Amino acid sequence: MKLIITRTTFFKARPLQSSSLRDEEIIRVERNRTFDIESYKADRNKHWRIVFNTPYEGWWVWFVYQNHVRIEVDATGRPAVMKLNVPFKSQLDNQLNPTGACNVTSIAMCLAYFGVEPQGVDQLEDELFQYMQRKGLSRHSPQDLARVVRDYGKKDDFTVWGTFERCRDHIAAGNPCVIHGYFTSFGHIIVLVGYDDKGFIVHDPYGEWFSSGYRTDLSGEFLH
Repeated sequence: MKLIITRTTFFKARPLQSSSLRDEEIIRVERNRTFDIESYKADRNKHWRIVFNTPYEGWWVWFVYQNHVRIEVDATGRPAVMKLNVPFKSQLDNQLNPTGACNVTSIAMCLAYFGVEPQGVDQLEDELFQYMQRKGLSRHSPQDLARVVRDYGKKDDFTVWGTFERCRDHIAAGNPCVIHGYFTSFGHIIVLVGYDDKGFIVHDPYGEWFSSGYRTDLSGEFLH
């Protein structure tokens, strides 16, 4: 996603007229400059709140007057880059079957993202493990995992015909994706939490995978 300056303007620390701000709160930006940005949204006084891909002059977030810029997204109309603030959970600290609980741990990350908290146990992923046992549900059934999401009051969009484009659209709408793949001989489940022009950004509950195998001593958070 690109921010294009169409008229010489100011990046601002607050969405106010530049005359109302201190010198250290504004930066002059010349016409025709282009910046890679992560996201934008409308704010007060006809300003955009811009989150940059990399800090600009030491700040990730600036405000700019809407009439002085143009924002371009890719041909699909979705942002070119997305990264959802999904809380990461490792399956290896689970009380119940830590080496085989990628399924409920991945679901727990998504439920936590939507505000679900554990009731009566320390970790939501262990609660989901116990819940599925009590209900006679299988952790290895995608249909049963989708049912757990619904049972916890959230909506799922389960499909066995997922595509890369559909995943990107889902993430662009603010929703993480739980996916299965044969990253191991038994199969494994991870969470897609973002994307960019190089691929997907994932939470892997088991650690970081290399061609030589898994490094469980490394975090699986926001891997690319």
